[in-house]
Amino acid sequence: MAIEMATTPKTETPGAGTDMEPEITKSDDHDGDQTKPKIYPMGWRLHALTAGLCLSMLLSTLETTIVSTSLVSMANDLQGFGQAGWVVTAYFLTYTGFLVIYAKLSDIFGTKLLVLCAITLFTVFSLACGASSTMLQLIVFRAIQGMGGSGIYSLATVMTPLMVPPAKYPTYIAIMSSVFAISSVLGPLLGGVISDHDAWRWVFWLNGPGGAVAFILISIAIPFSFPYPGPARFFTTLVSEKAWRRIDYVGAFSSLGASILLVFALEQAGVEYPWNSAPIIVCFVLSGMFWILFIGWERNLSRRTGSCEPMFPWRLACNRFALGLLLNAFLTGFPFMAAIITIPQRFQVVNGLGAIDAGIRMLPLLLCSPIATIVASVLLSKLRLPPLYVLVAGCSLQTIGVGLFSSLDSSHLEVPSYQYGYQVLMGCGFGLNLSTVLMMVPLVVKQKDMPVMMGAATQIRVLGGTIGLAICSALLSNHVASETADLLSPREQATLLQSSQNIRGLPLRLQIQVRQMYAAGYSQQMRVMLYFCIVSLLSLTLLCEWPPRRLRTTEDGEIAAPEDK
Repeated sequence: MAIEMATTPKTETPGAGTDMEPEITKSDDHDGDQTKPKIYPMGWRLHALTAGLCLSMLLSTLETTIVSTSLVSMANDLQGFGQAGWVVTAYFLTYTGFLVIYAKLSDIFGTKLLVLCAITLFTVFSLACGASSTMLQLIVFRAIQGMGGSGIYSLATVMTPLMVPPAKYPTYIAIMSSVFAISSVLGPLLGGVISDHDAWRWVFWLNGPGGAVAFILISIAIPFSFPYPGPARFFTTLVSEKAWRRIDYVGAFSSLGASILLVFALEQAGVEYPWNSAPIIVCFVLSGMFWILFIGWERNLSRRTGSCEPMFPWRLACNRFALGLLLNAFLTGFPFMAAIITIPQRFQVVNGLGAIDAGIRMLPLLLCSPIATIVASVLLSKLRLPPLYVLVAGCSLQTIGVGLFSSLDSSHLEVPSYQYGYQVLMGCGFGLNLSTVLMMVPLVVKQKDMPVMMGAATQIRVLGGTIGLAICSALLSNHVASETADLLSPREQATLLQSSQNIRGLPLRLQIQVRQMYAAGYSQQMRVMLYFCIVSLLSLTLLCEWPPRRLRTTEDGEIAAPEDK
């Protein structure tokens, strides 16, 4: 397996003396390998591009969680309480399904064109969501908004290794990972502030000015030929029959269908429909069939010689290092999303805190996660520590943190001070893992496979988080239903299962007992997530080798990957 990391030559090349730094690298285009100079943005261009990508990624990631604390206000205003859950589900369906598709299309039509289209789609339909007059309009606009958000998230990770030399890649991927971690925790907090002021439409309207600024920054920072020099021929590419023949339509459709059906079933099972109902079973079966079609088609297409390029090249499925990274990203998604969503819920339901106060008490996890991504960058780029060692440390810390959090005493309703230490351990583990997986991608795949690998790692992590949330929701619902069967009347139980906020309507004695039951349920959730943490740690055996691959310095001062063994 060839491992390519480009180096910056010291000789004069096109672009010298400008705000773009040249690099000679191998281009793996469809027509064959040829040497092309890669141009890196420098100075204000690099800062503008970084700010634009971080801002757009912050807004798109916020939308995955910020709505949760504003659903009641939306439902009351639009008179659609029964459809409120779809406001969250609609975004997740398209957000999860298009991640790999965007990554592959950027390889055909160019990253700048695709990211600007994604930002436009996200911004326009964010404003449309805020102007919705019915719940149906809001749900439809949310689905299209999710398509734009998916492109932003996917292409931000794809563009990071293209915008800086290899030596700076760990630092910039740490920045992107920090933005993702911060926005994931900041969402419910900001949503609670907006909801408390009864201004839910600003959940969407705040994306308008932010999206416009991000669009302008990226537009002026890089040319449409990014990361290579040359004339902007994006209109020619869009109407090129050759470019459209390169698209794997069957692979795109089957992966999209498989992801959307799976996420729909997981989001709606136990909420709108019972787990054993016909709609849920049919969705699971159809999703499985689409996954089988996707795998079979990609394997067959990868063996052909033609213009059509597979959405997921089969050579990646035969690469144990690539599979190890994808499996680790998938398994890390379970406890990460569970912690981000369920810990604030526990503060509100069990400890009786408000949304804002619950968000503030998540600060240990919020702050430690981005700090850990910076530490990972220093360990890999400055100290040359093998990425495998950092992943082992990250998986170990998150396992210990999740395990300790699952041991919280459910009989006490106050917030114990030592749980903040557990959050620190989890935050450090998540931060090390989320960033190191992306930093290690250039060490396990060729440059031509990096966009797809980045998109796949992102999509499978989000998919793992979605499955983890579905498991947590089912565990909590079943636990509360069984434990309150003899304690509450059927009507009280139905009201409680509909919304945990209805606990406040119970007598004080029952409130205490029900909160203790919820505390035990949340601890059960974390115990199950502990199992996924352990499997995540075991998955690193796929990355084991001796000596372990690490980033190393070349004669030109760049960082290069080790030679194949």
